[in-house]
Amino acid sequence: METYMENKQKDKKDLKRFERKYIERKNNAYLFKSFLIRNKFFKKYDKRMVNSIYFDDLNFSSFKDNVDGNTQRLKIRIRWYDENTSLVNLEIKNKNGFLGWKNIIKLKGIINIEEDIKNYSNSQLENNLKVIFKKNMFPIIKTRYSREYYEYGNVNIRATVDTQLEFFSVKTNFKINYDKEIMEFKYPASDDKIFRDLLISKNNFRFQKFSKYVVGVNLLNRNLLV
Repeated sequence: METYMENKQKDKKDLKRFERKYIERKNNAYLFKSFLIRNKFFKKYDKRMVNSIYFDDLNFSSFKDNVDGNTQRLKIRIRWYDENTSLVNLEIKNKNGFLGWKNIIKLKGIINIEEDIKNYSNSQLENNLKVIFKKNMFPIIKTRYSREYYEYGNVNIRATVDTQLEFFSVKTNFKINYDKEIMEFKYPASDDKIFRDLLISKNNFRFQKFSKYVVGVNLLNRNLLV
């Protein structure tokens, strides 16, 4: 699947950045938080619940590109925070090798995104995605988790800690509670040396490739009837 880039459709494009993820067993997020505070990260925003619905085509191209390790790949999702289902963004996460960037499109006219997903067939949302991606796209899984936000001094290095991660099948609403917690660092490609000098030598956690979409599809498996 080719990376997505269309200036007319995007409201925002982040600079290319690295995303470094570390995984721990459930109820061990305190290890992440202690590490961040010890290394002079401070809390940037209040904790909030993050809700996402991931989309794919009938061939599960996005899923397969990630699993196969294709250099150029993307993930398509709709995201909102806490219970505010009227403020919804479409996010297209592009990856080229280890570098990624995100396009954000503000979706207008959404009253309740979960109701729109239930009545997705022939909806305005379905038609909008078809126009953007030039093919039919389908909602596959929903994720929900609690996220805490941290930042390092005056350097543009951000960290998040995700806990209470849940996966839902959009089709059947079957739910799985995940038994892992995630710490992620995000920073511009130009700051890679700073990140390595400041944190890699102090970090005893093991960097891992991790995709909530891929993990969710694998866990839900037979409950993903499109």
